[in-house]
Amino acid sequence: MPLINIKNLRFGYDGSDKILFDDITLGIDTSWKLALAGRNGRGKTTFFKLLQGKLPYEGTITGVPPTVTFPSEDDEIECEEWRIRKELNRLGADPDIMYRPMETLSGGERTKLMLARLFSSDGIYPLIDEPTNHLDRQGRELVADYLRSKDGFILISHDRNFLDSCTDHTLVITKTGMELTQSDFSTWWDNNEQRMEGEKQRNDQLKKEIGSLEESIKKNAKWSSKAEAVKNRAHAPSKVAEDHFRRAFEAEKARKLMSLAKNLENRNEKKIKEKQSLLQDLEKTETLKIKGGDHHSATPVRLKDVTLKRYGEVITEHIDLTVDKGSKISLQGPNGCGKSTLIKYLAGEDNDGIEAEGDIYIAQGLKISYVSQDTSFLKGDLYDLAVERGVDRTQLSTILIKMGFTKEMLRRDLTSFSLGQKKCVLIAMSLCQKADLYLWDEPLNYIDVYMRKEIERLVKESLITLLFVEHDRAFEEEVADTTVLL
Repeated sequence: MPLINIKNLRFGYDGSDKILFDDITLGIDTSWKLALAGRNGRGKTTFFKLLQGKLPYEGTITGVPPTVTFPSEDDEIECEEWRIRKELNRLGADPDIMYRPMETLSGGERTKLMLARLFSSDGIYPLIDEPTNHLDRQGRELVADYLRSKDGFILISHDRNFLDSCTDHTLVITKTGMELTQSDFSTWWDNNEQRMEGEKQRNDQLKKEIGSLEESIKKNAKWSSKAEAVKNRAHAPSKVAEDHFRRAFEAEKARKLMSLAKNLENRNEKKIKEKQSLLQDLEKTETLKIKGGDHHSATPVRLKDVTLKRYGEVITEHIDLTVDKGSKISLQGPNGCGKSTLIKYLAGEDNDGIEAEGDIYIAQGLKISYVSQDTSFLKGDLYDLAVERGVDRTQLSTILIKMGFTKEMLRRDLTSFSLGQKKCVLIAMSLCQKADLYLWDEPLNYIDVYMRKEIERLVKESLITLLFVEHDRAFEEEVADTTVLL
């Protein structure tokens, strides 16, 4: 396989003062199973477009084979049907889905069909952008096994376990450039965390040193002024004739003191400049906070032998679920088993014809905060939405800025936000609500790993009551104290 050579790459979008890539030089072996990681907005998808020559840039990119991207349109790839059927079998999908219109396929079926097309042609280099969004836990494990059997692709995903399962190299877009390692993502993450912790400790020490140096400069300035005064007195006319050699001695002493003071000042200022230039790549994730409600019920929700229906059709049955105050419960199960339906029912989202039968107890006066899987309804002004949901706009702005938003973004129409930004809005809204029960349906879709880790910490350290659906195994294993399988 060829080697992609990137030299002195520089790129920024027109109209923006932000440079995404500045003087990047690296080589990528196209036989690697390469994970491409980094915070939202760092340019991962842009990097794909640069490799494909779809954007103008400074520098050179050579050695890129013919590429195809995921997600893709049907007409992007030409390949023989028997090959697609073969790949679909390997993905555990019904090969006949290739003959059905895309709009009739489930999200998981579309994902598997597009991946099958990607790997059905020889000499094509796949650029895969977040294939896990419509896959349940089992589907992610199956696709990870499939990709692990392939050679030569670049994969973007925010699911840590998924990346670790199917990649052997990691390319991370950092604040100051790109970092390439021969390891899986979690190994890079752990090493980076240790390095950053050391950098933070060193930063505290550097601040002390800078303070000492600045104090030293002040003292040197006083010393220099005093020496200058001594020199002036040495050359001033005296009422009493002084010895010629004494005047010469004082003048020379003052000159040396002045020179030493100036040298010390220059060296100290240089040290300060060097120390202040360190830690430029330190990723800072602002600390989020959440405070739940204070409902009196020790068991706000209890379901026994419950059947869920939508428009009269049974979705799932024999549900037994007890939600104790302060518990964090993960709902797991394959796509279509009723996880989102149950979350919607408990949230009071009955617009899908959802009804339930069985022994159902939901405490009266329960304040519920719901984060939906769908973000398409977000439109218009952010603060109008805040008023509609009874959310304090100052608190909402503060949380979103901690999530990486700018003040300019807060004034934009919600329809202009990316999927990841829309998901952040929903989570921020939820964090602003002092709820007795938080219901989150796949909250981490499109959220980068840095913010995922912060939300993970937030939930673990809080006393909130949370029922959630999430296919990110690392998050689920860290956060949930109970797992319920539908």
